[in-house]
Amino acid sequence: MITIGLDFGTHQTKVCAEYKNGVELNYTFFTFLDSTGKQQYTLPSIIHRRPDGRMDYGYIPANSNGEIIRYFKQATFTSSNIGLKQADAMYYSVWYLAFILFDLEEKYGTEFTIQMGVPTDGTRLTHQKQLAVRLLAAAYKLVEEVFENDKQAFLDKTWGELWDMTKIPDYSINLKEEYGILVFPEAYACLMPLISSSKVTSGMSLMVDIGGGTTDISFFTIIDHKPRVYDFTSVNKGLNYLTLAERSAHDTRTDSNIKISSEIDKTRKGDFTNSVNQVCVNLINKLRSEFKHQCNLRVERLMDALKTRPIIYTGGGSTFHELRKGYGGFRDVIHISQKEWRTKAIIDMKKIEILGLCPILSTAYGLSISVPDDNIKCSPFRDVFESIRGLEEENSKKTVDSNFGSAYDGFNYADDWDAWK
Repeated sequence: MITIGLDFGTHQTKVCAEYKNGVELNYTFFTFLDSTGKQQYTLPSIIHRRPDGRMDYGYIPANSNGEIIRYFKQATFTSSNIGLKQADAMYYSVWYLAFILFDLEEKYGTEFTIQMGVPTDGTRLTHQKQLAVRLLAAAYKLVEEVFENDKQAFLDKTWGELWDMTKIPDYSINLKEEYGILVFPEAYACLMPLISSSKVTSGMSLMVDIGGGTTDISFFTIIDHKPRVYDFTSVNKGLNYLTLAERSAHDTRTDSNIKISSEIDKTRKGDFTNSVNQVCVNLINKLRSEFKHQCNLRVERLMDALKTRPIIYTGGGSTFHELRKGYGGFRDVIHISQKEWRTKAIIDMKKIEILGLCPILSTAYGLSISVPDDNIKCSPFRDVFESIRGLEEENSKKTVDSNFGSAYDGFNYADDWDAWK
């Protein structure tokens, strides 16, 4: 059984495959051929429309004539002001996904399922999941029905011809099940490698995924080696916003990466920091409210506990050190690396480590970890403190010590009472 983790990104797309043989699991990252003939672990999210109307995808030769189109993923899933209408962006997204599907079916046949990530928060999850299913189903129909797996025939069609041949279906559960598509919030997908490796301690944690178009934030704990998610949010500010690149979907660059920190606008960086901080402040306010409602312990206990809890960074934007900082009381800043992965199961792990690709490939890896369904439900905030309900400050030190830590799923702060108090 093969599960494909498809991280369709604003700047670049990554694909990871899980091979399941009984209880044995292996993971391999799909590679793409660049314009120089080298294999790469990422595919630029770029489409090149030639003067004759035909299109190239991903790696585009330098000095190519015609039009470069980018940020179609961002324009499809988020409100943006990049000069690309959502209706047009959806078609570009379908063609780009079809280009990838041709290669996947050539390598794996049709015996695989796709798990895809989308930028979303809890209020838009259903809409975003349905949109992703529609795009992938349209891409599948192009590959399997319209072109019958003939990639060259697809590449020979002009923009206008493809437009007429592409039909984006309405969403239905039957459509979703026909192609076996599962869709997850990108913020949630990033958690899976951490959980599977058991290398993040139980307790309150934040995950921050800084991507090209959005920054996805999730608040979670770990129970029985599974994530319990309480909140996830997608901030419509990523590297595009930070570098002023979101102003145009038609610039002339033939790559998609932000290479140096000097490209980050200082004013935009301050706005970005304020936006992320506001999400975290709102989160802390909810926690404080529930903490006071659940027990009669001093709220300082909660704030002191947060200082030891991790804020975990991933995504392309996390590779810039100045964008990684503590927020909302979370002070233990962690940057995803091979230390947080189940590395023995990953093919080419040494090469990926040397190239520093762990934070960039982490979402694709997480999406490839097979699960039975994509029914993601957030637990209520009151459950964060379910093990200390009713405790009061005047209780004996022993009672408070032994039970308060269990609210964080076994993380016992009684081990260091002086630091804790």
